[in-house]
Amino acid sequence: MKKSLYSLTLSDEVVARIDRLAVRERTNRSALVNRILAEYCSLMTPEKRIESVFAAVERAFSEGSDGEFAPFFTPNAPTMFLKTSLEYRYRPTVRYDLRLYPAPTEDGASGELTVTFRTQSSELLARIEAFFRAWIVEESRRCAEEHLPAPVYMLAPGRLTKSLRPRLSPNGEPAPADPEEIAGRITAYVRLFDRAMKAAVCGKRTPAEACRAVWETPAV
Repeated sequence: MKKSLYSLTLSDEVVARIDRLAVRERTNRSALVNRILAEYCSLMTPEKRIESVFAAVERAFSEGSDGEFAPFFTPNAPTMFLKTSLEYRYRPTVRYDLRLYPAPTEDGASGELTVTFRTQSSELLARIEAFFRAWIVEESRRCAEEHLPAPVYMLAPGRLTKSLRPRLSPNGEPAPADPEEIAGRITAYVRLFDRAMKAAVCGKRTPAEACRAVWETPAV
């Protein structure tokens, strides 16, 4: 949604109240005024869309019967995160950070997902890296089979970041999707990844076997 500079005449009392609300909601005056006017006009701003997606993701994991994930997000923030743990000795924490962009980047990315492990164990880090590499290979192969652009990955010790892309319409443009649909795809992907990761890292399957066994949905 394009933004331009406008001049408005407002009362000092209104501006003072807006500034206090902006501080409370961890935003700025312009963003808050834009959001208030958009809501009054029934317009969906990129920021409101992101917040709606995060709220739907939070509901999906909070209401899930497994109770494996603890979701957290702050209104007006571009990032939310989920925490879970591994059934591995001292139950190390796994954190999923989801970041959505107000507008797609030049290469078509709509956001990114980062998976981070909190561990100092060299053995566990080696298992994690082996799984990450197997997942990249399998997901890239699936994308190639479906003639989809492969995600961009960044790999570091105990951390994997991948780009997220919107679904494309037949003409190659991003397909319209409401926040619930986007949240559903993200939720399904995280559950898929987490199931494969836990099977591989905890030694139930090899990384390649775990990735092939759980892959039932297209990449996001």
